[in-house]
Formats: sequence, structure tokens, C-alpha cells
Amino acid sequence: MIFYDPKNWLQILFDFPRSPVFRTLFLDVIGAGLYAALVVWVETDYFRVAVPLGPSFLSILGIILGLLLVFRTNTAYDRWWEGRKLWGQLVNVSRGLAHALDAQLPDADTTRRTRYATLLAQFPAALAAHLRKPRSKDDAGGDTPVRVPDGTSVPNRLAQSMHRAVVADIDAGVLPTEARIALQPLLTAFDDITGACERIRNTPIPFSYSSYVKQFVVLYALVMPFGLVKEFGYGTVIASMFTFFATMGLELLAGEIEEPFGTDRNDLPLDQIAGRIAGDVRALLLTPVPIAPQEPAQ
Repeated sequence: MIFYDPKNWLQILFDFPRSPVFRTLFLDVIGAGLYAALVVWVETDYFRVAVPLGPSFLSILGIILGLLLVFRTNTAYDRWWEGRKLWGQLVNVSRGLAHALDAQLPDADTTRRTRYATLLAQFPAALAAHLRKPRSKDDAGGDTPVRVPDGTSVPNRLAQSMHRAVVADIDAGVLPTEARIALQPLLTAFDDITGACERIRNTPIPFSYSSYVKQFVVLYALVMPFGLVKEFGYGTVIASMFTFFATMGLELLAGEIEEPFGTDRNDLPLDQIAGRIAGDVRALLLTPVPIAPQEPAQ
């Protein structure tokens, strides 16, 4: 994920090297300009007969294309933002469970504290690796996750270990009986977060819709010079380049963020979030907290 200062708009404006849309479309925009120049030259200097496609026709197509692109970008951003909310929930749930276990486990029981800290620290990293595996057509769920030898995905195995550890410690009397009810919602939240992330990962934008938008953008770019040449002449070249950059740029931007769990520059910083969770839970469970002495009653 690209980190930047949102208030420094001049740096954002001229930071072309880190703009994936600009770098991807640079040659395509040049090609659109050359194509438009060819159309203008053929119609004005060779055939001298303009194709009867006026700006009104392009306006109608532009309205339809604009609606498609708005829906496309909104849908992609919703997927990105939902993924970020789920990982924010994972941060809160991990800290909450670490706080609850820290308050109920004996301070001297470093073995159990280390076990829980290790499980909580490993879970986000395992979930990130699980979500980043490529989808497979052979898998009924649309995904080939990271798996341990028995076939269970690593995040599910870690969540299972946490459930079993809590139940075992309650049965052994290390944790109070009330912990079964108090900790159950936090433990279940790990399964809920995993399932919601898998839903985003395994359900891409329908192929027909994504393909249709790309085809519409390209066809619009091919038709545009014929509709503008009579009125703008060689100014059509500049208009075509800007329009192609705007429309195809939105489509590429949507494709960049609709899969939020990858390793692209605009994907979610899962490794940083996982590292923060690991550091927090280890600090909560393994670092002794000094208790301030109580003042004697007056």
C-alpha cells in the first residue's frame, strides 16, 4: 500500500513514478493519440468526407459509459473498504482476547501466556497468506488456500487451537468457568472475519460485467475521433488522449483495488497490520504490568 500525506496535494499530483495508472496507460494514451491523428488525417486530408457522428451521439455514449464506470469504481472501492474494516476488526478482536486472557491467567503462568500469544500472533499472518493464494478453477470454493497436512487451512487450524486451549484451561481450573461465555464471542469472531474475507476473495466482479466495461471504453475511444474531427480538427488528438486516459484509468483503478488482499501497491497493508497485532498481543500477554500500590485509608 502506498502511504502518503493527503494534505500535500502537489506531491500527489506530480508523483508519477508511484502512479500505477499513469505508468500502465502511458503508451496506451500515446497510441490513442496516434490513432486519433490518423483518423483526422484520413478524413480531412485524404478522403475529405467526415463520418456523420456528431458530439451529440458521443454525449449519449458518454452518459452510458459514465454510469457504468461509476458503478464499477464504487463496487471496487466497497470491496476494498470492507476488507479494511474486517482487518480493523481483527486488530480489535485480537487485542480484546489478549486483554481478557491477561486479566484471567495467573501472572506466573508464562507457558500458557506464551502459547496464547503465539497463536494470536500467528493468526493474522496465516490469514494474509491464505487470502493471497491464487484461486483455482478445480476448487469448488474458488480458492486453493494454504493448508496443513491434514487438509485444514492454517487460519482454521489456529482458531481451532485457540478454542481447544481455552476449553482445556477452563476444565483445568486455570481460567474461571465464566470465561467460557465471556471469551466465546471473541473466539467466534476469528471465524467470522475469516469467512467474510474469503467471501471477498472468492467472489470477484462477474467476468461479463468487467469485460463489457473494458470493451465499451475501447469502442468509445475508437469512435470518438470520428465524432469530433469535423468540429475540432487536429484538436481531436488531445481530446481523445485525455478522454481515453480518464475512462480507461477509472477502469484500471477499479481493477487495482477490487482485490484488496494481494501484494499490489494499492492493496491493503496486511503484513504491517499482522505485525502490529503480533507486537500488541505479545506485549499484553508477556510483559508484566506493574500494579500501583494503594494509598492507605485516611
